[in-house]
Amino acid sequence: MHRFSALSRVPPFSWLVRMMRHGRQGDETDPGQVLRQSILPLVLILVAAAALRFCGLNWDGGHWLHPDERKIYFVVMDLDWPRSLGEALSPNSPLNPGFFAYGSLPIYLLKLVASLLALLWPTLRYLDNLHLVGRPLAALFDLGIVYLAYRLARILWRPPLFPSPATFLNPRLEGTETGLARRRGGEWGALLVAALVGVAVLHIQHARFFTVDVPLTFFVLLTLNLGADVAGGGSKWRQVAFGIALGLALATKVSAAPLALLAPVAYDIRLAAGSNKSRSQDSNPESRASRLLPLMWPTAWTLGLGIAVFFLTQPYVLIDWPTFLDHTVQESEIARGILDVPYTVQYAGTLPFLYSIWQTALWGLGLPLGLLGWAGLTASFVRWLRWGSRADALLLAWAGPYFVVTGLLYTRYLRYMLPLTPILCILAVRLLVEMEATIEKRTSALHRPTVAPVFVLLYGALLIATGVYALLFVWIFAQPHSWVVASEWIFEQIPAGDTLAVEHWDAALPLPVVLGGEPQRVGQYMSRTLPLYGEPDDTAKWEGVAADLAASDYVIVASRRLYGSIPREPNRYPVASRYHELLLGGQLGFELEQEFTRGPAWLNPRLPPLPGPAPAWLQPDESFVIYDHPRALVLRNAERLGVDALLKRLGVGE
Repeated sequence: MHRFSALSRVPPFSWLVRMMRHGRQGDETDPGQVLRQSILPLVLILVAAAALRFCGLNWDGGHWLHPDERKIYFVVMDLDWPRSLGEALSPNSPLNPGFFAYGSLPIYLLKLVASLLALLWPTLRYLDNLHLVGRPLAALFDLGIVYLAYRLARILWRPPLFPSPATFLNPRLEGTETGLARRRGGEWGALLVAALVGVAVLHIQHARFFTVDVPLTFFVLLTLNLGADVAGGGSKWRQVAFGIALGLALATKVSAAPLALLAPVAYDIRLAAGSNKSRSQDSNPESRASRLLPLMWPTAWTLGLGIAVFFLTQPYVLIDWPTFLDHTVQESEIARGILDVPYTVQYAGTLPFLYSIWQTALWGLGLPLGLLGWAGLTASFVRWLRWGSRADALLLAWAGPYFVVTGLLYTRYLRYMLPLTPILCILAVRLLVEMEATIEKRTSALHRPTVAPVFVLLYGALLIATGVYALLFVWIFAQPHSWVVASEWIFEQIPAGDTLAVEHWDAALPLPVVLGGEPQRVGQYMSRTLPLYGEPDDTAKWEGVAADLAASDYVIVASRRLYGSIPREPNRYPVASRYHELLLGGQLGFELEQEFTRGPAWLNPRLPPLPGPAPAWLQPDESFVIYDHPRALVLRNAERLGVDALLKRLGVGE
């Protein structure tokens, strides 16, 4: 009996087993036939991925609660057509975004698409509906990422990136008869990669934000695909497209700069494969020197085309270069921790590399896939060092420098890892296949038939675990936003005219909402802003804060932004570091009146000083929870303490 006969009778595995059987036929299998057989599962994967991304796109009720997304919308709202060519070529042009923290390409793309759709959809003529265009665009970009990850995996599983199908993981497998590499190569492995990217939570979340991170990842994957095509002997048009894709990635965000290293690597592989040299000859210094001149021209041509596209798609980088330089330097200084801003205090004391690795593994992908992905990246680096693997060289040309740069930054937003997650999914699958190949090769002939079914179950378990995590995460968007619910409660339960204290650098609740057909606005209340990030953290500051607290009927803590970051700097904020502990512990006379959350509670675990906090290693990055499922608290001034009593309890002036 065939070793897969039992599994082939189980419907979820039937198509998988058939594809594995076709893979075992090696070169006798018609590639077109295998590709046609993969179309249905690929379509199903894309449909499922689309469902996970397009549901709940209006996740914040149109309030634009993601600050980076909101900034892009504001910039787009200010764009207009110039009245003359001279105006268009001046820094004062209405087409000049005047904002270069991100690339201009996503901004112009959103403006163009919104303007075209407004001709057919009158609702879009109102600029406060830009999210109805931006978020579907982000979801489409991320759906494209799923397909590009599939395509890249297919390319990496075939010659000339691998000398033969049997050596796609380890040159030592050359000549083996296990058929493992052939079976896992091509369509099967690519489909599994696409499925994993399709259910990756970090992608599902960011597909709902029109920020630059998703378009950046799309253009990075597009460039990697075209670079792999070029390495495999692609046509001149593929080389042109390679340079254009590189320029589009740079015009989305300058952090795509490490992609420039992909060009020499791709052309080096192309020249080596074209000369039919052996692996040992490729590593010979003299043979490499002989390819130097032929390598320089196409590399320079591709990079030159990329730079031209970069300037063409954001011309005001040149026209308004002082602003571009100023914004770029400022963003660089913030990212490196040189320029201090309140929203980066959260990263004080976090570890380079390890923080990003763990956050991506635990929250961005889920532990099974996340740990496998990082282990796969490590294995890829080892393979490249030991054997000069061509496929690993292509992936590492991007992933290596990008991870080194972002891992060393002071600001370690989880979204910075988004351009790496498709690569991690590819390498996770490769690592599992390598393990299976090794085990099958070393297992006796008697027990060898049991290896493949066991690993099929492991692949299935990995996909199911990641998919269940994705479904639980999407549950968030089946409920209204925490801040919207909190705002409705405030308008219904707190009398107009009361005084509300809110924390600066956080959402100033209540948001404007409509109740009973009547618009409600924060102007119905007296508002006070507590400058908790203010410096120096001295008596003068806290006399003002105490006065605001004493005069307030309620204190609103919209999220963990301040109480999750300020205690990381106790020397810098000696009083503010213990303020929330005293406030939430009832020692300042305020009692917790209401708490608002969204989705499964474990997706936004409690932080100190809230009761029952999660261990530090289980606490997610602030950016993972604060935009779409924050925890909001409303506290009532029960004791009505005076300024002097508050200062005494805060330990100020003692």
